[in-house]
Amino acid sequence: MSSFPAEPVSSREFIEEVVPSLFADVALGETEEAIDLKVGVVLRAEEGGDQGGEWTLHFIGGEIGITDGREDACQISFVLSVADWRAALWERRPVLVAEAIESVLESGPNAWRPPAEPGGGVRLDPLKGISDLAGLIEGVIGSEAGGDWRLGAQVGPGPLPETPQATIRLGAEQAEAIRDGSLHPLEALITGQLQLDGDLGLILQLQAVAMTLSMAGGGRR
Repeated sequence: MSSFPAEPVSSREFIEEVVPSLFADVALGETEEAIDLKVGVVLRAEEGGDQGGEWTLHFIGGEIGITDGREDACQISFVLSVADWRAALWERRPVLVAEAIESVLESGPNAWRPPAEPGGGVRLDPLKGISDLAGLIEGVIGSEAGGDWRLGAQVGPGPLPETPQATIRLGAEQAEAIRDGSLHPLEALITGQLQLDGDLGLILQLQAVAMTLSMAGGGRR
């Protein structure tokens, strides 16, 4: 069994060596093996350190292929700085994001695999709703130590725009409250603790997809 590196490694080593080794240990079901998905990863360099890079991860036929450069054909792409990437993976900052990543690492595809429909029907396709979206959304979580943690997610193919079409902003304290269940995201939005800027239609579309998958999961964590 491959293991997640206990100490930070370079972004190139992680994407090109660690990710394939972790993926090789995942037991895929028939649904996952049928997926043809291109995921773009853009890690922006940190000054005087890891130079980051751009990659395309192609999941097809139950296998993964990794190439240099992000292709415009990617159905979903993730953009963040090397420092923020390292913080989430090894420094557990912000906790809300770090725990989500840890869940995927511990559970493999079970962390995102939709449940079977009642009566043994076909599983809900999590990519169907995402494929109908198009735009770059940036999530920003404030830091008590100063400096924001940022993650951009482009849904839909095409070149990465210079600036996000929509931004979701949340303070560190509020992120922790959502993580421990003492604050509901809707309450945070209504009270202004969670702020939305830009193309709200895109955010609402993404929220609708997330709610559909959540309801299909029957509240499963």
